[in-house]
Amino acid sequence: MKEENFDFLWLLNLCKKHVKLLSLLLVLTIVISSLISVFFIESKFQSSVIIYPTTTNSVSQALLVEHNPYRKDVLEFGEEEEAEQLLQVLNSDEMRDSIINRFNLYAHYDVNKDYEFHKTTVNTMYANAVSIKKTKFNSLEIIILDKDPIIASNIANEYLTLMDVVISRIRNKRVQQSLTILETRKRILYKQRNLIQDSIQDYRLNGIISITAQVERLTEQYAIALAASNLNGARRIKQELNHIGENAGAHDMLLRKSYAIENELSKIEFEADRVLIDTNYSLENKFIINKAYPADKKSYPVRWLVVFSALISVFVFSIISISISEYFSVSNDKKK
Repeated sequence: MKEENFDFLWLLNLCKKHVKLLSLLLVLTIVISSLISVFFIESKFQSSVIIYPTTTNSVSQALLVEHNPYRKDVLEFGEEEEAEQLLQVLNSDEMRDSIINRFNLYAHYDVNKDYEFHKTTVNTMYANAVSIKKTKFNSLEIIILDKDPIIASNIANEYLTLMDVVISRIRNKRVQQSLTILETRKRILYKQRNLIQDSIQDYRLNGIISITAQVERLTEQYAIALAASNLNGARRIKQELNHIGENAGAHDMLLRKSYAIENELSKIEFEADRVLIDTNYSLENKFIINKAYPADKKSYPVRWLVVFSALISVFVFSIISISISEYFSVSNDKKK
């Protein structure tokens, strides 16, 4: 404790001894840092938007499909998973490049496109101006810093529009792939169905229409013919029953295939209609909590913080320098 008190007292005495020098340095620091913050650090304005992700933007899944186990409430805010997905879209290269082109940020940032690394330069400046983060409430906040308050607010609000455009483009590409697959499968099933229908028609021309009903009717007539001792009639009926029995298996198999194809076609047509509905109609991917507006007060730099940081840095550096100087001065005196 005594050693600590001694060190503190020594530091205090050191400051008293060089109070004029320290005061001069601190005053110069205040003046210089203030001038730097005013004239050399570019002032910037901040605008921000806050949004919540939705649980789904699929019209068919949310509104049209009944008894859907994956159905979600269109009015419900999204959870962490949806927020993370939306965050990835907002940070995508397509979003960044679209913003840069729409607002001609090359000219705004004074970046010459003839410069070899112009793209890297403008991307770096853009990354320093844009902050997209997830809050503790699972909402997303998009913060834009720019020297022009109107451009800052316009960029922030442009994210709200571009977000749905980019997501729709990504999904539409997948939609087209899905429709192509469904249409290809539908054509194959139509061909199979036509072939089966032709085969079933051949059986019908040969007298086989509805096996169960025909067998029941012929069996009844066969029993009546036998009871009436109509042997010729019974023989003809027996031949028809034998004919039906020889073809029943193949006929029933074709019917089962026909029913299966019709069932699959019904599902494919329903799915194609659902995909087309989601292509032509869509819900927004976000709930807008706050839109951006042009700031009337500069947000950067915080001048008092610049001055305070400079004061602390200069003071600490001065104390260290004076302490080293005092140490060598005492050491030289002892040697003498």
